[in-house]
Amino acid sequence: MPARWTRRAPLALALTAVAAAACNSGNLTTPGAGNELTGDVGLTIRDEVETTISALTLSTSLTPIGTTRTPASSAPCVVSSTPTDTDGDGVPDDATYVLTAPPCQFEGWRGGTVDLVGQLRLQDPAPTDGGFGYDATLTVLRSRYTNAAKDAIYDVERNGSRTLSGSVAALLLTSDLQLMRTFIGKPDANIEEQWTVNYVPSTPLQINGPVNSGTLDISGTMSWTRGNEQLALVVTTPTPLEYDATCTDTVQRIKNGELHAAGDFGDMVGFVRVRWNGCGQDPTFGFGVK
Repeated sequence: MPARWTRRAPLALALTAVAAAACNSGNLTTPGAGNELTGDVGLTIRDEVETTISALTLSTSLTPIGTTRTPASSAPCVVSSTPTDTDGDGVPDDATYVLTAPPCQFEGWRGGTVDLVGQLRLQDPAPTDGGFGYDATLTVLRSRYTNAAKDAIYDVERNGSRTLSGSVAALLLTSDLQLMRTFIGKPDANIEEQWTVNYVPSTPLQINGPVNSGTLDISGTMSWTRGNEQLALVVTTPTPLEYDATCTDTVQRIKNGELHAAGDFGDMVGFVRVRWNGCGQDPTFGFGVK
């Protein structure tokens, strides 16, 4: 059974107001000051979706999609001490990357920068048979996001595993991650993410090639703990996410789609809605009552 909120009084008032607004607007409302949780969960999902897309290839795992090295360079920011790639498919047989920033600092993240620090181990599940698959282990792998004005900074630290498999026609990425996300002026959130991502490209993929335009369907679970807040959420994609590879010079490359994170919010069963509305635009967040 999903965990319930333990901080009752103020949340009950906020969620009651949200429920009333939702009932008057087609069961959806935009988050207000009394419902900041919707925005915080939505922002977390936004970042995880973007990171998931970058995880579809090794090169974009090391240089996030839509960003460039600081200073500009086409070379990866880190090279493994064991780069052997027996089958030449771009996935090393067994390599560990230790990232530091700099040089693993990138510009282009919403006008600001993202720094990568920590350890990423990549293993080829079939080192003598070329393909798209990998097994990844993330150890204290931290992304630090800084806005253009450098007055808003937050971190997402990831530990756990990712597994990629598939063919030229589709990829399957499974994630089992433990996240620690900071929030400006708020307590940190601890998040358990167990997602399955089905990615179908619009044109056949090429080994060592880029992430093509295509659709993503994400399902799984996400638990949320922050102070006395506790949620167990079920993640679904009622409208597949449309990734547009031609949307350049931005990390915001999803032009359409909707993702829901549903659970028991205190005395109310509902869902946080994340809706993408166009290339180069951040998604909007809302709360729905079931």
